[in-house]
This record gives sequence, structure tokens and C-alpha cells, in this order.
Amino acid sequence: MAHMEENRRQTRVRHYDDGVDMWEMTAAPPTAALAGLVRRYTSYRERTASFSARRELAATCGVFIYALGEPLSIIGADGVEVVLDAGEAFVGGVADATSISRALGAQIGVQIHLTLPALSAVCGAPVAEIANRVTPLADLIGAAARDLGARLGDASDPHDRFDLLDEFLIRRFADMEAPDRSIVWAMERLSARNAPTVSEIAAEIGWSRKHLTNRFAAVTGFSSQTYRRLTRFERLSAAIADRPEESLAMLALDAGYHDQSHMTRDVQAFSDMTPGELRRRLLPRQGGVREE
Repeated sequence: MAHMEENRRQTRVRHYDDGVDMWEMTAAPPTAALAGLVRRYTSYRERTASFSARRELAATCGVFIYALGEPLSIIGADGVEVVLDAGEAFVGGVADATSISRALGAQIGVQIHLTLPALSAVCGAPVAEIANRVTPLADLIGAAARDLGARLGDASDPHDRFDLLDEFLIRRFADMEAPDRSIVWAMERLSARNAPTVSEIAAEIGWSRKHLTNRFAAVTGFSSQTYRRLTRFERLSAAIADRPEESLAMLALDAGYHDQSHMTRDVQAFSDMTPGELRRRLLPRQGGVREE
């Protein structure tokens, strides 16, 4: 297969190998036609001997993952387990609780991060219906999911996988309904470090606070206030991974927390760990969070 964007798509490769555990992740943006809908693609391969499970943290973006190697088990925030064989995928929406992924052998796969409106278009279902749980993609879109999985499994390298994902998503989005622009705008405002209050955002839109809260929950599955807390937690967890030597107090302030106790409450709520435990369990080279 020809590389649609081989000369233009920029990739970033992260590799880790200590002789016991190994992972390599190749990340890339989607084609320009998908900008604003798809955040990034990540093709990965790994083998781990010192651990087999990761804790997947609460998050605000949509995701779907194709397993292309040995089976992969996912236990969602609702406690329901999904086991993927090669060529199968699961989807997940906004989550305010953790899930557990467990590799049942050497892993190869591809992970796609999308905006919530884009996830809804891929799944053909409201995002609120898949919040806080994982769902097999084939249960939602049938043969299209299985066909893509087979083609991804036959692809020779990450570039080919990214091209296939571009083609698939462009088709899925062709008849996509326009998202609620007011809610999309509210999401952007709530994601800012110095985000306005929910009441202030509602006033800017011209809605009551109650109407914004109800509409926001109908679209995302969560209240606007919870979404705001989640975006702040995401900033913090990314900063802990990127700046491992910096004090937690400084990271908390940079992420938008009033003080360290404020941060500690959110970290415990969204990761089931203390901030110190979260830092200790982070794997090197963006390898995720080890489950113990």
C-alpha cells in the first residue's frame, strides 16, 4: 500500500528497553482533513515481564484501541471486562474513574484519540451512552470494525496503519451531524487553565446554569463541573510524567489547583491513588501507569 502522507506526516517515536520490559510507541497526527476531530494516532508494540497490567486514568477524550497481537483484557470503570483478540477493538468515552488493561502476551496495536463529537460519529451512538465503560467496537458498527481490524493486522508498519485509519475515519465522518457548537465551545472554555465558572460560561452562551449543566450532561455523560475537574487532573498527570523532578506543590499550582490538598482530593478521586503513588507508578518513556 502506498503511504498517503509518508513525506508529510510527522511521527514521534518513544522507545524503552531495559532487558526485561520493552515498549515502542510511534505517534502521529491524522491527515489534515481530520484536524479538529482526531487528536492523534499511536501505533505500539511491547513485551513486558515485570508486570502485565496498567491502570488507565480518568480522561475527557474519546479513544478506541485495536489489538493486533496477543489478547488484551480491559476492565472498564463499571467493572465489566472486555477481552480483545487480534483484529478487535474497544471504544471508551469520558471516564471519571480508572480502568485496568492487562496484556495477555506480547502486544501490538493502534490507539486513536478523538474529540467527543468524533467518537460519537465513529460509534454511531451518543457519547453519554458509552461514558465510564468500554464497549467492543464491533458491537456498535458491526462488519466495518472487523474489516478495519483485518486490514490493520495486514499493514506492514505504523505509516500504513495511520493511512488506513485516515481512510476509515474520513468515511465515518462523511455524514457526521454537526456537533452542538455551544457545548463544544463550553468544553474548550472548561479545559483552559484559568477556566471561567460554569455560571460565567452559561451567561456567555446566553443560557441558565441549569440548562448548560443539563445539555452538557446529555452530550458528554458528565456534569460541566466534573468535566472541568477532569481537564485539570489531565494537566496534572501529564505534568507529573513530563517533569518528574519538580515538586508536586509546584505542579499542582501550574495545573490550576488552589493548593496541594485540593490536588490530592482530585488525584484520589480520579486515579484511586495519592499523588505520590501516581508518580511512583508512572512508567518511563510515557509507558503509562503500572498496576500493582
